[in-house]
Amino acid sequence: MKKRLFYLLFASILFSNFGYSQKKSATQKIDINGVWEDINPDVKNAIVIISEQNGKVVFSHYLEWKGQKFVESGTGKRIGNTIGYTVDVTLPIKGWATAGTHTLTLSEDGNTLEGTFVDNKKRTGPIAFKRVR
Repeated sequence: MKKRLFYLLFASILFSNFGYSQKKSATQKIDINGVWEDINPDVKNAIVIISEQNGKVVFSHYLEWKGQKFVESGTGKRIGNTIGYTVDVTLPIKGWATAGTHTLTLSEDGNTLEGTFVDNKKRTGPIAFKRVR
């Protein structure tokens, strides 16, 4: 009888969760696919299209600065909420860089991407985008 009671008590302790959930809380990955807008107030008609599939990110960026058109595109990776990619400029503005890297962090609400750029002229600076669609 004591042995049975012991096994019953042991089994109930073993299979109980003491009020804690057994489910692991996994944060859902925020979808970054879509149209984004460059936050820089010095540029006009600045639009970004981001495509992500299985962690691979494809980035396309168009903007106008003082009436001059600029286009860059590139590929990279997403790890968690950090996106890193290299870009090549296909339509340059005279004096601007022709290649670089961007490292961005997605905000908790999924509506902004903020980070830094490093270009092939060894310049660095802030870069940020907000979700449009």
